[in-house]
Amino acid sequence: MMRNNMDRDSLMKIITRASFAMDDVKLFLDTHPNCQEALEYYKKAKEVRDEAWQMYTEKFGPLSSYEVNNEEYWDWNKGPMPWEGGSC
Repeated sequence: MMRNNMDRDSLMKIITRASFAMDDVKLFLDTHPNCQEALEYYKKAKEVRDEAWQMYTEKFGPLSSYEVNNEEYWDWNKGPMPWEGGSC
């Protein structure tokens, strides 16, 4: 479990690293679909990514336009984008 007081940069690093790990093991799983060790690694990386993603979204706003919840105003493009060091 991650600390609740993580800053934006720390969470983005976790998300980026976990996403890379998931993409990397996904390539291996394409040719070794029954490898339990690789499946477990993917599951762990996904759990880390999901937790960091949720924490980031709750603290700093959505990381993608699919997560915009404001029904009265489209706030996805407000301010710098997450990859520019900002959030909605």
